[in-house]
Amino acid sequence: MRNIFTAIFVFVIFFASSIQAAFADIELFSVSGIKVDASAENAAKARDKALQDGQKQALISVMERITPEYVSEQLGDLVPEDTNFLVQDMSLSNEKTSSVRYIANMEVRFSPDGVRNLLKQNDLPFVRIASKPLLVLPVYKKNSSANPLLWDNENPWLRAWNNNTTKSYMVPLVVPMGDFDDFRDLSIEQVVSGDVVSAKTFAKKNMAEGVLVVQAVRRGQDFEISIKGMDETTSLEIPEYKFKMPLQGNTNETLKRAIRKIIAKLEQDWKVSHIVQMGNLTPFVIMAPVKSVEQWIALKNRLAVIPSISDIKLQACTSEVLQIIVQSASNFDVLKREMEKRNLIIESLPSGVYRLQVKGMDEDYVSFNAR
Repeated sequence: MRNIFTAIFVFVIFFASSIQAAFADIELFSVSGIKVDASAENAAKARDKALQDGQKQALISVMERITPEYVSEQLGDLVPEDTNFLVQDMSLSNEKTSSVRYIANMEVRFSPDGVRNLLKQNDLPFVRIASKPLLVLPVYKKNSSANPLLWDNENPWLRAWNNNTTKSYMVPLVVPMGDFDDFRDLSIEQVVSGDVVSAKTFAKKNMAEGVLVVQAVRRGQDFEISIKGMDETTSLEIPEYKFKMPLQGNTNETLKRAIRKIIAKLEQDWKVSHIVQMGNLTPFVIMAPVKSVEQWIALKNRLAVIPSISDIKLQACTSEVLQIIVQSASNFDVLKREMEKRNLIIESLPSGVYRLQVKGMDEDYVSFNAR
């Protein structure tokens, strides 16, 4: 009977791992709203040309999301003549065809591994993984001595965030609507007092894993904007910063510009701290203590944000220990330091494999005796 339960656990671990990775990449490697318009000697050739042009345009957009700005001029040269082998799926809408012309709207999703391999082959740096989704709490004060507002109808900062159309791909953001349920589940008093437990529970309900408090304070003809992670993990990954946004036009237009600046800053900071140049990779065989699917997902999330790690593969597992292979572009000493920042303690064993201790799993150290 124990063997049956172990087999089920192994299956669930592998299944959860693959599903989580797939969902995390969907939006980052998808492009929608591409308008294509091409003419050729007949309708079929016009359609083929339009689809290839649209795919190339979309591919450049995806590569721009995950690469630093200084390589943007090189991306066009990377695009192959035929991009079909990189396309995972595609949808078309509003198609119009004449005898020599084809018009449509396209949505394209690319193979994450295919795009990454294209960048690797050309020795270009890229960001391997996006941040976990973060819940945005837009706190507003109409002056420095006013009471802070969160879900109130008089909060223009919340309205601006709800109407925002600028996407953040590297740091996905979740903004609550501010309805009655939100008002009931998390109060401004809890946010101001730093009630992390309530905030994280609220974040989880909204399909987010961290909490970002974004405050706007009106000071005369300026807005003072501050961004700060509320929970420990978000504070580690997202640096706290402040800036002033001068009032130009009306309040709504000014706050919209502030949001665009915040998103650009989040994207840029994430790229800078997580960019990796993949050279020669070193495989590390690691034994890790994991007793549940939730623990495996939590561990994998910690490993995934380490810049030098290019791949994490589950090789084998029992009901309490996983054997994983981590491919790293850095040596053991650098990898060890990066892991320690995320409460992961790795040590080398005489057998040539590595043992991992995880702090914060069930709020304590979880370890095992390697045999």
